[in-house]
Amino acid sequence: MPAAHPARIVVYASDHGFGHAARMLALAARLADDGVPVTLCAGAAAPMIRAALPFLAAHVDVAAASLDPGLAPRAGALDFDLDRSREALAAWRADLPRLVATEAERLVSLGAALVVADAPAAAILAADRAGIPAVVCSNFTWLDMYAGRFGSEVDETLADAYARARLGYRLRLGAMPLAGLSAIEDTGGVLARRPRRDRADIRRELGVSEGDLLLGLGLGGSLDAVLYDVLSASAPASGVRLLAPSHAPDSQRSGPLVHFPAITPDPQSYFGACDLVLAKAGYSTLAEAAIAGVPLAVFPLLGSPESVRLAHDVETLGLGVRLTDETEARAALSRPEALFDAARRDCCGPLPDAAPALAAALRARLP
Repeated sequence: MPAAHPARIVVYASDHGFGHAARMLALAARLADDGVPVTLCAGAAAPMIRAALPFLAAHVDVAAASLDPGLAPRAGALDFDLDRSREALAAWRADLPRLVATEAERLVSLGAALVVADAPAAAILAADRAGIPAVVCSNFTWLDMYAGRFGSEVDETLADAYARARLGYRLRLGAMPLAGLSAIEDTGGVLARRPRRDRADIRRELGVSEGDLLLGLGLGGSLDAVLYDVLSASAPASGVRLLAPSHAPDSQRSGPLVHFPAITPDPQSYFGACDLVLAKAGYSTLAEAAIAGVPLAVFPLLGSPESVRLAHDVETLGLGVRLTDETEARAALSRPEALFDAARRDCCGPLPDAAPALAAALRARLP
């Protein structure tokens, strides 16, 4: 008789920013390294994932799937637009039967043996329809994030979905209750991509000498021009170079500002070459700095319970300094050397990699 195909794990990343896809790519890559066939499903972050695939040690399949609306950012600001989020959630609920049916068919066609959701509820419903066990791997569920702000119908839909998951693996950094799940196991370390290139190579590429202090800006699409101006004005006198992704606004700026590509196989390598990362409190940037041992200075996004928790954990886990808000970040950057000193003093070194233990736990659940 022909040999049976190895059991496949299908991993679904939330479409709420690139951070979920980045950490699920780290998990998928580890599963593939361990010999597990794995498919990673993602939406807007798919180009970022595909850019990294040639540099992975083992093959990871990638499929397009946008299964949750997350929270809608407010243009040009570091908070969320609750009205737009409410509209997006209403559209999502109306489209949910189609999403579930489509993904259930995909899972059957792939021969999936296990679904891992971070943390789209539709993926769990699709797995349930297809008769495939599903687990959540995240630091939050959308019940945690929405916190009752969008009405009982949304909450009931999410609660029904999460109740069908077998287990939740709760990530330590930014850990929230994982509301809706009946069984939870806590994980240690952080789930993140390690730097692929060393510090000296990156700094040579950027034209940054070892004598310069390199400050990485991990503010994502919410980076505003005013903060850029403050940073640029303060850096020349202090010998600080500023590193930002190339999609950030840089209208004829030069001097202290250096760029790396927004879509690159290894953004984590650029942040790993920094002396300090200033970031809004989002999981991926914080985790990728933490796994590389780079000190952090972070402030939370308004209206995001996860971001508040992440900023708190940066302080309590010894990853750097917590700033109250963007205003305090601007004030601190008028004295950048003091911010560097404080973050270095409060940083206790790298956190361990959660991927090996998580991959082993998922392999143990395969038939």
